[in-house]
Amino acid sequence: MPKKRKNRGRKLSGSGHERAVHCSACGRLVPLDKAVKITRWVSPVGGTIGRDLERQGAYISRRLETRYYCVSCAVHMGLVRPRSYEERKVARPLQSRGRGRRRTSSKVPLKFMKF
Repeated sequence: MPKKRKNRGRKLSGSGHERAVHCSACGRLVPLDKAVKITRWVSPVGGTIGRDLERQGAYISRRLETRYYCVSCAVHMGLVRPRSYEERKVARPLQSRGRGRRRTSSKVPLKFMKF
């Protein structure tokens, strides 16, 4: 049976057995090196209320939250995308989908860019 991926879908690289973590969406047990790890800053106060409070000068603390997703939930939520046969051979890091990050280019003015 041919291998679909060179690393068998894991980030193991000879480190041996990895502990299992629960998927944050469905609760499935997934090996740590196979799970998709998403780390985000989370505020305890909601969106518009938090912005109003910050505008008035209040300090709202945020905490770093790490979530693990199984591959099927990560694909369903749009965190990762399935790649074609040729693209699968190229090892590349996960694309961060942070909303605070902006794409900038020296050729195109910001008002014409889609965010």
